[in-house]
Amino acid sequence: MEQGIKSIVVDAGNTRIKVGLFQDSNIQEVHAFSNEELDKLKSYLIKHKNIPGIISSVRSDKNTKWIKGLLPNALLFNNQLPVPLINNYESPNTLGIDRLANAVAAANISEKHALVIDVGTCIKYDFVRYPKIYEGGSISPGIELRYRAMNQFTGKLPLIEDRIQGPFLGKNTLDAMRSGVMNGMHLEMVGFIEEYRRLYPELTIFLTGGDSQYFELGNKYGIFADENLTLKGLLIALLHAQTFHSSSI
Repeated sequence: MEQGIKSIVVDAGNTRIKVGLFQDSNIQEVHAFSNEELDKLKSYLIKHKNIPGIISSVRSDKNTKWIKGLLPNALLFNNQLPVPLINNYESPNTLGIDRLANAVAAANISEKHALVIDVGTCIKYDFVRYPKIYEGGSISPGIELRYRAMNQFTGKLPLIEDRIQGPFLGKNTLDAMRSGVMNGMHLEMVGFIEEYRRLYPELTIFLTGGDSQYFELGNKYGIFADENLTLKGLLIALLHAQTFHSSSI
């Protein structure tokens, strides 16, 4: 039986590095490595160093070069790489590459307008107009940033490091903070969804990101929850870049 083409995709975020192993367009393995597991990451990447791949990194140049050195056959995903969508962002060179990867995935999966909500260090809302036109979006603080801001910019509020939902009506300081952060983020996301649906009734909504698991948005909005959306977007970008390079030779 003929084997498909293998690719390795790396999404190096602020708090973890996610690696996907694909065969053709199908995910075979997904692993997430914390900042304390870089030795495990190194071993895994060395094991697959000969596979073509792509690296998306929002980390420092030093850390990104370290990852690239372990995968010599991988492309670096950046704003100069050709992607299969039209980018209408006014400052494309400042567009976060994680946002761009999500937009690429949504543009090539959805057959109508698409909204991607990525809940991580920040919440990113990115809108793709059909067909395959990235228009921009919004960014707001994520869970950890909100808790840290309350702790650092006040005199007495404690630092909360859990992801407990808490009651809607907080009757003590910890629960009041949890309600403000967790319920506040939930209501923020619902508000964005409803406004986008008002403006664009024909809309596909994608939910992704490491902290998206803490929010139940229900079936009301027909949301596609996909924790690997960014990896899929990076694979699409890799395949497009390979085709683009081949056609230009």
